[in-house]
Amino acid sequence: MREKLKKLISKILQFLEEEDKVREESLKVLREIARTATESIKKIHQGDLKNSKKLIEGSIKNLKEIKNKLQKYPEIYYQGFLHQVEKEVIEAKTLYEIIVKKEVPEINDFDPVSYLHGMAESLGEIRRFVLDKMRKGENENLEEYLEIMDEIYFFILNFQYPDAITRSLRRQIDYARAIIEKTRGEITTYYLFKKKEM
Repeated sequence: MREKLKKLISKILQFLEEEDKVREESLKVLREIARTATESIKKIHQGDLKNSKKLIEGSIKNLKEIKNKLQKYPEIYYQGFLHQVEKEVIEAKTLYEIIVKKEVPEINDFDPVSYLHGMAESLGEIRRFVLDKMRKGENENLEEYLEIMDEIYFFILNFQYPDAITRSLRRQIDYARAIIEKTRGEITTYYLFKKKEM
């Protein structure tokens, strides 16, 4: 029995060492993906859509590779940090698609719950984009962006399941509603101010 236990120790240690190594390597890659997604959002706000697109495409490619690698390690896959990074990539992709095409991205290989979170969080960046347009005096399409924000919000409302399933999506829904109402008020004030100037 003692010899058998020794062999089992060796076997289990090998498995855990391998899993620990994969976890550390994955965290490093995921941090880089998150950094790239953030940079792509920055590029969008700077008007550099070409480089933003490249960064987003690279993020999606790297995310897909790391997800495939982690499939055999469910303890790592479902720990939460993969979801955090994936929703940041979706947030960047959603912002880009809306600015360029007035469309939302396809779900493709994205995790459905991460997709919903990323869509919800993109509303804050759309708001920032709208405020920048107002600040520059570019008042065309403001209501169109507000309508897009509303459509995303009503889309997300379809998925009100328990937090354990949706990873606290209800909190994101409340955030989305507050963001939209604040933006609506600011656009209204902006148009009233412009009307007085005429």
